This record gives sequence, structure tokens and C-alpha cells, in this order.
Amino acid sequence: MPRILALTATTLAAVLTLPAAAQAAAPGEPWPVAVAVLPPPPDEPASDRLTALLLAAGDLPTGFQPQTGAADDLFARIPAEIAACGKGARVPAGTVYREYVRGPGDEDLLVETLAEPGAQAARAAVAKIAGALPGCASFTRAPGELPMELKFALTPYPRAPKIGDASAAVSFVMTVPTLSLTVKGRLLAAAAGKAQVTVLLMTEADPKVADLEAAARSAADKLAAAR
Repeated sequence: MPRILALTATTLAAVLTLPAAAQAAAPGEPWPVAVAVLPPPPDEPASDRLTALLLAAGDLPTGFQPQTGAADDLFARIPAEIAACGKGARVPAGTVYREYVRGPGDEDLLVETLAEPGAQAARAAVAKIAGALPGCASFTRAPGELPMELKFALTPYPRAPKIGDASAAVSFVMTVPTLSLTVKGRLLAAAAGKAQVTVLLMTEADPKVADLEAAARSAADKLAAAR
């Protein structure tokens, strides 16, 4: 059965259950329910090795559970979009990712992305996120897989921690105007050797910074231990 992720029963669930490339429903009609399923990835040993380094149940803040059946990259692409200020960015090739949820209705969503582009490229990717503000205060993801636009507003992250060899952080708010939905998010990115990891936390309440930072440190520690 396809995994349907919801931050609450009546909000982000509606986003994730829309069909790929769907058109808006006629007034008064419900949204059709479907989940886009990506084709299976090729058998790549490098990808398998990185997947094994993603956060597991024992690495997570209390209450989070891994969602191993994610069928889309709707949230995994957010770090790349922030780095590019929304200019058509997608999840970079060679990136693996996983989603984790916590709470009744899965109201807390944690997303990790992990890639191994080399030490110089990893630091450069982190630097792009570090330099997103003040030049990129907002951007919009145009309708595509989802038949509505998503708006992002960026703000500085308070007291960003130092993680790994280089790190960056940013806060953001994602709004879905057609659903009257507002989700608060915070993102941490770190370079660790040849790898680059991002961890973001999204919720309709205020994101728990301590949980996000603990997850990011755990992710960087796993990379360091694997060198």
C-alpha cells in the first residue's frame, strides 16, 4: 500500500494524496486520491552504501519513525530549491533521502538527504545554503506534480550550530494558498569529508530546534565514523 504522509489529518495529507500532474478539481468536487510512484532506482552499490548511512530508528530523536516507502521527493528537494532560490532545482543526482514522522497524525516531519559529491563540492553545496539570505527571501514552486503552487519564505536560523567540517542553517515557512496551509520549517546542512547531508524539520507548530540539531549531529557522526 502506498505510504501517505500527513502532518495533520486535514492539511498536508491533502497535498500528498493528489495525483501526479493532476488538474484542479471542479468547484464542490473532492480531490481525487492517488500517490505518484517513481520507478525503482538502478542497482548502484554507491547508492546502497549511502542509503545504509541514512539515519535509522536508533539514531533519531524520541518518537520519530523512519518511513522507508517514500515514493516522491516533494520534500527532499527543498534544500536544493533553497540553494538555488527556487530556480527549477531538483534532488541532485546521486542523492539518497528518507523521511521520518512523529506524533498523532504524523504532525512532525523530518527529512534527511545525503550525497557524496567529494569534499570540495560538499563544502560548496553547504556554502550555497549559507549564502541564500539575504538575496533569496522568498520563492514559489510552480504547479507540477501537485496542481497548486507552494510558496517559501526564508528567514535566518537563530544561533546556527557548527556541525561536521562546514555547516549552514536556514529557517523557512511553506504555504499552500489553495489549502490555507502554513508549515514552519528549519534546515541544517553539513559537509563531512566527501559527503554532504541536510536535515530539515517541518511542522505546523514551532519546530523543536533541539531535535533537529540532534538529528543533524547524528547524521554527521555516522558519516565521520564511516570514513
